[in-house]
Amino acid sequence: MNACAYSETVTSVLRRIYGSMRHGAEYLARGVDTSPRTARNWLDGKNAPRGAELIRLMAECDELRREIDRLVEEEKCRKGLGSTSVIAGSDGAEIRRQSASGLLPSTYSNTASAS
Repeated sequence: MNACAYSETVTSVLRRIYGSMRHGAEYLARGVDTSPRTARNWLDGKNAPRGAELIRLMAECDELRREIDRLVEEEKCRKGLGSTSVIAGSDGAEIRRQSASGLLPSTYSNTASAS
């Protein structure tokens, strides 16, 4: 994935949601605590949100969160990393997680005894 694909994805989603609204940039800006000019630049595709801005946008907009998740999964597949999965037993005692980097242990166990 490249910066252009990321920017186009974000711009496309934001335009679908806020582009047809009167004062859409202002509404978007209020929702994610940024300036209307910044929001307008996102809608116009001049800039893409970074770091904390993206997190606030994803918290505000489920559609954007799903698209970003899709991009992450596509990148994992492209690199042959597969999908990260979390599996919990019905008692929550064991969680298995596939680690893309190999840095995380593959199994976590809850050592507290059940009462």
